[in-house]
Order: sequence, then C-alpha cells, then structure tokens
Amino acid sequence: MAEYLVELYVAQGDHAVAQHHVAVAERAGADLTREGRAVRYLQSFFVPEDETCFLLYEADSVDLVTEAVGRAGLRLEHVSAATTSVAGAQESPDGTTKGTSMTSTTTSTTSSSTTSTTRTSTPDLTELRDKQQKVWSSGDYNKIAALTVPVSEHLVDHVGVSPNERVLDVATGTGHVALAAARRSAESVGIDYVPGLLEIARRRAEAEDLVVELVEADAEHLPQEDASFDVVLSAIGVMFAADHDAAARELVRVTRPGGRIGLASWTPEGFVGGILRTVGAHVSPPPGAQPATRWGTEEVVAGLLGDGVTDVGSVTATVTQRFADGAAFADLFLTYYGPTFAAASRLDDEGRAALRADLIALAESHDRGEGDGLVCDWEYRIVTATRR
Repeated sequence: MAEYLVELYVAQGDHAVAQHHVAVAERAGADLTREGRAVRYLQSFFVPEDETCFLLYEADSVDLVTEAVGRAGLRLEHVSAATTSVAGAQESPDGTTKGTSMTSTTTSTTSSSTTSTTRTSTPDLTELRDKQQKVWSSGDYNKIAALTVPVSEHLVDHVGVSPNERVLDVATGTGHVALAAARRSAESVGIDYVPGLLEIARRRAEAEDLVVELVEADAEHLPQEDASFDVVLSAIGVMFAADHDAAARELVRVTRPGGRIGLASWTPEGFVGGILRTVGAHVSPPPGAQPATRWGTEEVVAGLLGDGVTDVGSVTATVTQRFADGAAFADLFLTYYGPTFAAASRLDDEGRAALRADLIALAESHDRGEGDGLVCDWEYRIVTATRR
C-alpha cells in the first residue's frame, strides 16, 4: 500500500486541538480497517507555527484516505502521496526544513522507532462551554429555528415515540422535539442551557396547551437520574456541545436498558457543514472546540456512545430551504444565527464583507435552480441506538 500525507489546519497552532484531530483520525482509520478497507493510520506531526497538523496514512488509494478523514469529521487542506518517511521527518510536504519545530503528537504504532509524544493539558471545556452558551444566546435563534422543524418531526417519527413513553430532548432550543413528543402524548422533558430559548419553548407549549417540562441545563451535566427515560433525543442540538465525549456519556446514562437514543445532526458534507467551514475560514474556532458535524457521521457517533449501546444505525435525509436569493440567506444568518453572528462581530468591515460574500457563494453553489428564488437541500443524518 502507498503512504499518503494529509494536511489539516489547526487554529492558533493549538496542540490540544491537534491531539484531538489525531485521536479522531486514528479512530476513523481503525473503523475502516475493521470493515476490511485497505487504509491504516500511521502517525502524525504538528507544526504549530504553520498552524498545521500532518497525518500519515497507508492506503490502497487517496479516496480511502479522504473517506477516513471525512469520517473523522475533519476538513483536510491537502492530501498527497508521501515521498519521505514521516517517522524521521525534518521536512514538510513543501520541502521546507522544520527541524525541531516539528513535534510528534502521537506514538507511531507501525514503526520500529519510537516517536516522542508531547503532552499538553486538556483544554478548559468549562470555559469553552461558557463561550458557546454566549454564542447561542446572541443573535435571535428563534428566527432560524423554524428551518429545523421538519428535521425534528422526522426524528420523532423515525424513532417511533409512543404515548406515555418518557422522552428527553437534549439541547431542545425552542422546543421542537419536546413539543413533537408531547403531541404524541409522551411524557416530555426538554433541557437547554440558553434561558431565552427555553422561555420561547414554554410559550409555544402554552399556546398548544401541551405539557412539557423544561429545565435549564447543559448536555454534559444532565440533572436527570440514571436510566430514567425510555427515549432520549436531540435534533441539531447535542452536536454543538463543548465536550462531545461527556455529552455522549450522559445520553447513554439517562436512557433505560432497552431504551432508544435518536440523534439528528448536520453532516460534514452537507450545506450546513459548508456554513461552519466557511465561518471557520474567516474566524478561528475557540481552542478545544470539536467539529460539530462529527455527529453527522454514524461511525463517530457509535464511537462516542461506546459499549453502552447496541444496534447502531443511521439514515440520511434532506430538508429543503427556500430564500429570496443568496444575499437573503447570508443576511439572515449573519443577523440572527448565533455562530455566524458572533463570528461576524469579531471581524472588521472588510472581513464581514468577505464572510458575507463567501456565504452568498456557498448558497448559490447549492441552488437547485427551480423557478424564482434560491432553493437548496440541507443534508442531515439520524443515528439511532439501543441502550444495553
């Protein structure tokens, strides 16, 4: 098999982020190997001053390497055939000597020589969670939330929520899933860490005369007891948690044995994945932030949920969105959607104009070209699992 070198951007040269990239890349390679695919992660090197992490894979084709990186929820900058051994590397793919500035972020499992490991402290996920809470409190998500109603309805239908089942909606936002479950006569509970969104959910429940318990909490610290729900759901919610591993553990913990977990998330390859990549190209994400669209890959979610679940499966679907034109889409998201609103606020006038232009170009590139206005499909994946 040939060796391929993958180049990844690491915001602010953050070693902890590079270590995360390595971990998910290695797991994705292992998953493909178990499936009998000829691809294997070898090792990695980090060049902090260039904000770059290099991953070395052995594979039958570049397509398999690209698939492995995509499964990991990572966005590669470049992939090329490796012409030198990374284990003794002193050169980057462009031939520039790096010397001691290139440091290993992992230990090679395939080379007879041992590569040193640089250890760093775990990023402060509490601080990251606080920052994200402020992001989702900015803008006016209620004006964006309506776009995801069909996703939430599909999730509830797909999982098959029944009357009298006890259902938890994690990161409920303005209450889409919690309300949909209540309409099916389920005992519905929703949690979110943005008080303003919970207040909107309460008003919606009152308007429909639905009984929904709404609790202020974050996905990583659910206040509910172990095994207390028949069904645990999240639609475009838990994917944005600061600590993905902790959030996944909580999902499993509060689900009763034999209960179901259902998660709807935007895919890395889909339109919203493109939005997040576009924003990230203009404004670096906070240190320690993990790509939210990892949750749009079945293998990654299966790994996050771990041995506590069985029968993991998934389906993909799209929700069709319509806007007057690309500019209308960009202005809506720059004004009201927390992540793009917060990112734009960190840019000067020229930077905001450039971000807006890229968002318009993204929307226009996805236009189905049907009649007046802009019509595009946003892909998401529903992953389901059963608690052991």
